[in-house]
Amino acid sequence: MASSGHERRKLSHSQFGDNTFMNQGDLHVHVPRPPGRAEAVRVIPYPRNEDLVYRQDLIDKLDRLLPLTPGFYSAALWGLGGSGKTQIALDYAYRRCNDSECCIFWVHADSEATFTTDYKTIGKKLGVDKRLDGSDLLDSVRNSIEAQSRWVFIIDNADNLALFRVGRTKGTNESLSMYIPRGPQGTILWTSRDAHITGTLVGLRRGIEVPSMTRDEATTLLATARGKKSAVEEIGKNRLLEELQRLPLAVSQAGAYIRRTSMTIKEYLDLLMQGTSRWDLLKINDFDRHRRPEVSNIVLHMWKISTERIREESELSYQILHVIAYLDSQDIPHELMVAASQCSIGDEDIARQATELEVQQAITRLVEYSFLNTRREEEGRRSYEMHKLVQEAVRYGLPENGEAYYSSICLQMVDDMFPESEKDTWARCEQYMVHAIRVGDWAETSGKEAETSILLSKVSDFLYDRGRWTEREPVNRRAWNLRRQVLGENHPDTIRSMASLATTYYSQGRYNEAEGIYKQTLDLRRQVLGENHPNTIRSMADLATTYYSQGRYNEAEGIYKQTLDLRRQVLGEKHPDTIRNRNP
Repeated sequence: MASSGHERRKLSHSQFGDNTFMNQGDLHVHVPRPPGRAEAVRVIPYPRNEDLVYRQDLIDKLDRLLPLTPGFYSAALWGLGGSGKTQIALDYAYRRCNDSECCIFWVHADSEATFTTDYKTIGKKLGVDKRLDGSDLLDSVRNSIEAQSRWVFIIDNADNLALFRVGRTKGTNESLSMYIPRGPQGTILWTSRDAHITGTLVGLRRGIEVPSMTRDEATTLLATARGKKSAVEEIGKNRLLEELQRLPLAVSQAGAYIRRTSMTIKEYLDLLMQGTSRWDLLKINDFDRHRRPEVSNIVLHMWKISTERIREESELSYQILHVIAYLDSQDIPHELMVAASQCSIGDEDIARQATELEVQQAITRLVEYSFLNTRREEEGRRSYEMHKLVQEAVRYGLPENGEAYYSSICLQMVDDMFPESEKDTWARCEQYMVHAIRVGDWAETSGKEAETSILLSKVSDFLYDRGRWTEREPVNRRAWNLRRQVLGENHPDTIRSMASLATTYYSQGRYNEAEGIYKQTLDLRRQVLGENHPNTIRSMADLATTYYSQGRYNEAEGIYKQTLDLRRQVLGEKHPDTIRNRNP
């Protein structure tokens, strides 16, 4: 029986809720639910980062690849650990929350376990049957996500691409790629340390490299982490940012430490530059609500997982990485990379069995993990750059005696590659010089002080031939100090290093300093080698030349006569040194 208008009006204003069924005699009334929209499901593990420093170029690229228009889109943010990939993805997730109907889902892809755990969390939100487990659960969650009208799916820390059938290795579990949602409508954003994600899990043109910050961005981040409203120019600021390579994680932690301790940037920089406190500063771990608490936030630990994964994939890549950790971080020639692959490590001679293709593949994996950047220069010459903090992390992660082991291998490699200074070899000397000098810093660590001094002497000879006295001075000083430590003051090689330093001072016009050292070398050579030794006579001639340049002509003339007589006796009338002595 139809109800009257009065009855309908009374029911519509009653306390009963929507979709209520009422039975009263032969009166059956259904109060329908007004049409409404389902609430969007959001599973985002971190709060919005209100202190985020916007890297506009990266955000613009991401927005172009993942637009708001209907369709299916995917993209990947890739780069070095600590470069800010997760924070950019987090910002994108919250910006998409402006669409009230868009569902947002976030999973951690560090491992199959974290992936599955996050799928269970999403499943609860979507009302998936709680009794499901394993592949049934993953299937059901994927289907439920695909059933949403609009959704964003973020896969964070997908560093082990083998989990998704990329470069599968023997023993790898079933691929997780089949559980990634697809469909005509939806957005997928990956973050990974592995550049190989482009061209595999996303298209070649859908990857965005996340590099270190620009100087302006890093300056803003440092100010924000210190609690400053705007960037303030301070002594040492730019140097600190360069020392930290403008890596967001390192910069933010430095700023937080400076804020908590109320120290100045210069005071922090001074601590950072001290060998004893540097690693202590880089090991500081502060809580970050925008990162998972169970994952290390320590700068020196940041790349440990990647290093271990590299070793699982390629012992050759691991070997190269640890040898070049003792070179200068910039402009590493391809030839040194190849040489690093050919070093004999332990009982196995890996690289001598490796083909040229295998060596190139090993280097490529280091580039893909952002441990190296490739540079191409004129005439097609290839070189590489290694992040300075990555070098430190690699060295820090070595076991006891590991530093001595790899630094000594690196020393031997550079010494073998560095040629004697001749006009035809100058280009190669130039390529390897900065790395030879850097290897020299590890002499005490490797226990190879004497061998290091020999390499530095070759560098000194090259700089002498090129007349580059300012660069030569610290090389001479280092070689002299090393030889004094291991050979003693009176060893002929130590005296030779003294004489080289004096020659550098003389060539710089620092005659008084040159005179003092020339006198010392002359006295030592008389004691050790004797009055008539050619090197002793050479020291006399050097001192005479210094006197002459100081305008002390009578003193110079007297010594010149002595050296001429001695050279006639010892070397003969026609020896080049004797002839030169006649016309000083």
